[in-house]
Amino acid sequence: MDVWLRTVGDEVDAEANIRQDEAGYYVVDWYLNAVGLVKSEPFLKLADARAWLEAEGFEDYSVS
Repeated sequence: MDVWLRTVGDEVDAEANIRQDEAGYYVVDWYLNAVGLVKSEPFLKLADARAWLEAEGFEDYSVS
């Protein structure tokens, strides 16, 4: 599973994970630390899910 974080100043305000569902979609689940799950967004390609996260200001902290 990928781990992505978004920071504001020195604080992490959101976390996102990419998982693959039963249908083969790559699903981004992202959470605001203050409220919990905000959105799940499906993508056909892993590269598209990663690009969406980068466009939303997230950075990849996954361990390879």
